[in-house]
Amino acid sequence: MEVKDWIPDLLEELREQVGNLSAALQLLTPVIREQDRKYDQYLAIANQSIYRMLRLMRSADFADLARRGEAPLFRPRPLDLFQLTQQLSDQLSSVCRELQVSFRYEQEGKGCLLSGDPHLLRRMLLLLMDNALHAAGPKGAVGLRLSANGQRALFTVWDSGGSSSGDPLERRGGALGLGLDIAHEIAKLHGGSLVLEPRREGGALALV
Repeated sequence: MEVKDWIPDLLEELREQVGNLSAALQLLTPVIREQDRKYDQYLAIANQSIYRMLRLMRSADFADLARRGEAPLFRPRPLDLFQLTQQLSDQLSSVCRELQVSFRYEQEGKGCLLSGDPHLLRRMLLLLMDNALHAAGPKGAVGLRLSANGQRALFTVWDSGGSSSGDPLERRGGALGLGLDIAHEIAKLHGGSLVLEPRREGGALALV
C-alpha cells in the first residue's frame, strides 16, 4: 500500500481525536471560568487552535482528492442562500465569541434561490472565514456579507488585519494558501471566481 492510501484513515483518526479534545475543552471551560477569568485568553487560544485543526483536516480531505485526480462530489440543488448564510453566521458568532474576535453578518436584497451544493458552499465560506480569523487575530474583527440581485449573488468575507505584517494579500503560503485554493475551486464549480482585494480600512476582502 502506498503512503498516500493511508491519508483518509489518518485524517479520520485525527478528526476523532480533535473531536474528543474539543468536547473536553467545552466541559472544562465553564469550570475554569468560575475559578478565575484570567485564563480566558488561554481558553480562546485553545478554541482557536481546535477550530483551525478542523478546518485544516477538511482542507486535507479536498487536497487528497485532487492528488488522486478525483473531483470533489458536486451535488447542486435549489438553495436559499440567505437561509444558508444566516445559519452559518449563527455558528460563526459563537466561534468568534470564543476566539475574542468581533463578527458581523450583513445581507442585502431579498430571498435568493439559486442552484448550488450546500456542503461545498459552507466549506468555501468557512475556509475564507478561517483565513480572515487568522489575519484579524484576538480583538480583531471579521465579517460575512451576502448581496443578491435576481439570479446573481455575491459573498464578501472581510477582516480587519492586524495579526500579519506586510501586504494582507500575501497570506497565501502553507495551509492558508491551500485553503484559498480550495475555496477558488469550489467557486469555479458554481460558475464563479474568488477575488482578493485590500480593504480600505485595513485588512483584506475576499469576494466570491
